[in-house]
Amino acid sequence: MAGAARRAVAPFSVAAATLLLAAACGGGGGSSTSSSPTTSVSTQAKTTTPAPATAPLAKLNSLGAATTAAKAATALAAVQADLRTAAGRIEAITPPDAIKAQHAQLAKAVRDFADELDPVITKLKGGSMAALSTVPTLKGLQEIQTASAAIANKGYKIGG
Repeated sequence: MAGAARRAVAPFSVAAATLLLAAACGGGGGSSTSSSPTTSVSTQAKTTTPAPATAPLAKLNSLGAATTAAKAATALAAVQADLRTAAGRIEAITPPDAIKAQHAQLAKAVRDFADELDPVITKLKGGSMAALSTVPTLKGLQEIQTASAAIANKGYKIGG
């Protein structure tokens, strides 16, 4: 069962890592180039470059390496906190007009996904390692992927 749960977490880890790297999906506000401590955006090139995400990736690695439900709960709670921080950073960005709606969808999806992790963390704390297998099926994660794809389809590169 632990192997199945670990395999189920792998897509989540990749998606969450992508999400954390994508915490800066827009910028702008009228000028062709804008920047903040975490992003730089050139609307001409339609790319974004977030700050390095070393710490969040380490937390994802600890989730993937968790051998007990208690350790997985602790790691997933840390990922959840990072998701909430990322949602705040996304909401603080003024996106280009072309992706305003998708940007708002992404911010909402990140927040929703973080909220959806509460029952999973509770089950993990109760000793159920199998709870991890539900993470890839959560609606918020699917919405993150949909919003990210919509942003990419409009010609904006998310992440490095």
